[in-house]
Amino acid sequence: MCGLDRGQSLPLIGMVLFLGVVFGWRPWLQRRRHGTSGILFLRSGDWRQRLRDALGIVLFACLLGQAIVAVAQPESPSLLRASVGAIVMFGGLVFLVTAQLNLGASWRIGIDEGARTGLVVTGFCRFCRNPIYLAILVFFAGYTILLPTRLSLLLLLGYFIGMRQQTLGEEAYLLRTHGDAYRDYARRVGRFLPGIGRLSWRRMISINLISPEKPPVGLE
Repeated sequence: MCGLDRGQSLPLIGMVLFLGVVFGWRPWLQRRRHGTSGILFLRSGDWRQRLRDALGIVLFACLLGQAIVAVAQPESPSLLRASVGAIVMFGGLVFLVTAQLNLGASWRIGIDEGARTGLVVTGFCRFCRNPIYLAILVFFAGYTILLPTRLSLLLLLGYFIGMRQQTLGEEAYLLRTHGDAYRDYARRVGRFLPGIGRLSWRRMISINLISPEKPPVGLE
């Protein structure tokens, strides 16, 4: 087989498109529409955020490198695995582009403490608080189906752990910036899936998002 019929090339095609969207097209569109690229990689004053950024770069490099090596492999995935993996991976990419566009001026890679953009609760944000991270998880799951190696599984697990840690930092920032508006939103909408991971007052205290000494009015 040759070309796209050789399933080995699909992870590489997916990674090139993914990196082109995330670090090329979307920052270009953000700068054109709003005057800033939205890229804040490795610029945080918090060493933990810089560490997460650096680990993210390592993760992307490993995924891209493995995809390049896979192209030269003689063994092709089965038609079923190639079909399912491609649908999940490219479906995740479409999901990602749509979720990024939903954020408009609020889109960032990283946390911009100086930004005071509006709280986005429309589009995919009506159903989960972090649709972009969910879309990337779906994309990486499709990649792993296409290229089911130990490294792929390890990177998928690493992304999931890093995604959760990153969202905790972003939730703290959103609470500082939007206060009760974000608390109300977080109580109604799940973190990654509809209805799952909604933040009660006790949960916000347990992950240090609010002080137990003075709970906000209306939280139980």
